[in-house]
Amino acid sequence: MKTLLRSQKLQHGMTVEFFDRSNRYFGDYHRICIDVIVRLPLCPEYFAAFADPDSEWQRARVVLGDEAVFKRTLERMGVSGADVETTRQALMDEFSRTTFSYLQSPDFPVRFVASELAKTRKVRHLFGAGQ
Repeated sequence: MKTLLRSQKLQHGMTVEFFDRSNRYFGDYHRICIDVIVRLPLCPEYFAAFADPDSEWQRARVVLGDEAVFKRTLERMGVSGADVETTRQALMDEFSRTTFSYLQSPDFPVRFVASELAKTRKVRHLFGAGQ
């Protein structure tokens, strides 16, 4: 079960959510697991560099929906019961300190959306090419 720990608005209309999936796995030892989900609403401005910005924006909305989603998992094993909350907070703070400046850079939305679209263009073969 996921529990929302924190939600924060950033520039570019992005929302960062931290969801807790931690569990106790042996005695008083815990696995701290936090899913970080960053939602970036798609905007026509992100496609201004394309030859046909409007058609690229429409295609992106078909492929990605109304938003691009950036996901990361933060994890720490072997945390004693007394340190669970401190460790959980430290993981979220470290992510915020190291990643928020990257997420809020002016070119992040355009680069991230382009990257997500490029991933969808790659042909994936179940058993290898040509089979």
